[in-house]
Amino acid sequence: MIISNSTPLINFSAIRRLDILYWLFGSITIPPAVKNEVFVKGKHYLNTEELRRAAFIEIIKPKNMISCNLLKADLDDGEAEVITLGLEGNATLLLLDEITARAVAESHHLHFTGSIGCLVEAKKLGIISEIKPLLEAMRIEARFWINENLYKRILQNNKEL
Repeated sequence: MIISNSTPLINFSAIRRLDILYWLFGSITIPPAVKNEVFVKGKHYLNTEELRRAAFIEIIKPKNMISCNLLKADLDDGEAEVITLGLEGNATLLLLDEITARAVAESHHLHFTGSIGCLVEAKKLGIISEIKPLLEAMRIEARFWINENLYKRILQNNKEL
């Protein structure tokens, strides 16, 4: 099971490339808080209608709300529910971009990647030919902030700089 937080979904829908996530994972699970963040609070994000139509996204509610509520002390609702689902089930991978959420996932020995990791893997698998134009589009369209050193390192490591 691949469980996603809102930021990767918003990033890929903003650049109209949800297909990349589909080709990488086949299906993605989101908890109700992520659905709320993307569809209710996130109405101002670009192309969220594409997310509404994405048949490969399934919504599952976490069962252990005590654990989830404890996680909410450090994380937002979506991140807490993603990590709780990851702890409850057979999560193969969590899609998280936020540093704090990634640190919590790591402390629980959960595997994760983010929007950039998805682009790198998509290039490695031949789903896309270049990372740079998509990363640039995320920066502009989704207002996805990327540390400049990380940006350059990703492009250098993938022979695009």
